[in-house]
Amino acid sequence: MKRIITLLMFFVVSVFSQFTGAGTFSDKGTFTDSRDGKKYKTVKIGKQTWMAQNLDYHGEDGYLGLCYGAEPQKDVMKPENCKKYGRLYDWEEAKKACPRSWHLPSDAEWQTLVDFAGGDEIAGQKLKSKSGWEEHDFSRKSPKSPKCRWAEQAEKQVDNRGRVISPAGVKEYDYCATDEFGFSALPGGYGSSGGSFNCVGSYGSWWSSTEIGSDDAYYRDMYYNYSFVSRGNNDYESYLLSVRCVQD
Repeated sequence: MKRIITLLMFFVVSVFSQFTGAGTFSDKGTFTDSRDGKKYKTVKIGKQTWMAQNLDYHGEDGYLGLCYGAEPQKDVMKPENCKKYGRLYDWEEAKKACPRSWHLPSDAEWQTLVDFAGGDEIAGQKLKSKSGWEEHDFSRKSPKSPKCRWAEQAEKQVDNRGRVISPAGVKEYDYCATDEFGFSALPGGYGSSGGSFNCVGSYGSWWSSTEIGSDDAYYRDMYYNYSFVSRGNNDYESYLLSVRCVQD
């Protein structure tokens, strides 16, 4: 009986997805975009469910967004960069790129994620993928130490007579990416409407749906050599940034 009920539930979900065009979502953390058949990892963080990969949807006509380094006028499309980092979109494109039942997160929704991950100063460490970022030595005091490792040095404290009063080691904070929640942020860099691209591998920037002023929109970014997540605003007609979709 349980098997029959399970099969019926699966059939209902499948039929609903076909009629709504919403794709399929599973508790195991995958979503298949019915528009092009691409499968994305997903993750529930707090009360939000996010795609755990940058969006790579090129639109029905194939011209929505660009892969990093693409030169369409020369028939250079760079699909390998889209496969790894997702596509880069201007803001107007980003607002319509997410599949049905998902949407471009607002600035407030981004802040909810950042707060859940520990706040602006440390959230980048917990949200970045453990690999795929340019290496950086976070130890600072020990340049020869392995990258992304705890750095510990014994520092003696002495009194005014030269007697050791504190021989304990001093441990620095490790800012290397932990990907604690499975968000797996990757550094897709950014582009411009003029055709230039920069910072793939060292910098990631993601649009929000929140407009500021007459021609700017908020975005969130992360860097290979910092632990924070920062917020900025860009001219949405000029910049191409990554997109992460959040479930409705």
